[in-house]
Formats: sequence, C-alpha cells, structure tokens
Amino acid sequence: VVAEAAAAEVARTEFELVQSATGLIQQVVQENWSRPPSARNGMRVLIKMSMLPTGEVIDVSITETSGDAAFDRAAETAVYRAAPFIELSVLPINIFNDNFRSLTLIFQPEDLLN
Repeated sequence: VVAEAAAAEVARTEFELVQSATGLIQQVVQENWSRPPSARNGMRVLIKMSMLPTGEVIDVSITETSGDAAFDRAAETAVYRAAPFIELSVLPINIFNDNFRSLTLIFQPEDLLN
C-alpha cells in the first residue's frame, strides 16, 4: 500500500511537471505571436515541435492547418521566436523524452477579433 501511494504521488508530480511546462510553452508562444490581418475567432492550427533536452527547437511543422497560410506561418514563427524553452532543461530526461522531445501544440489564440 505504501509503494502504491508513493507511485501515485510520483505520477501526480510528473503530471504536474508536464502540465506546468506545457502551459508555460503555450503562454510564451502566444506572447511571441504576431497576429496576421486574416486571423479570426475559431481559427486553430496544430503545430508539432521537435526539441532537444536543452529546450532548443530543432523542427516545427504544421500537422493540421487552420486553412489560412498567414495564420499558420505566424504560429510557426512564434514557436521559433519563443525558443529556446530553457525551463525544459531541468526536467528529468525520462519526462522530457516521454512528453517534450516531440510535442504537438494546439495554437488557438484567445484574443482574436470576429
């Protein structure tokens, strides 16, 4: 029972680390985003990022387009501007490899005009 409780606590701590780091990445990417004139409410793009344990981004690709090339390109550019995500360098390597070596972000800015 003690081992199960300890394992559950480790899992909860790992989950919180992953959630915290993912939230930070999304926030920094949004802060580095320049809204194209064509951006509208409801637009979203899925971005796949490949990273090194240092937080450096080595590749960014669009896995699901918003249908608007300028919006997609602006989101991709925001990822490169936001990098490196040096906060990831403190994560245990197994957590980094399982969750951040390849990360898909849903980019859907909240502040879009209609």
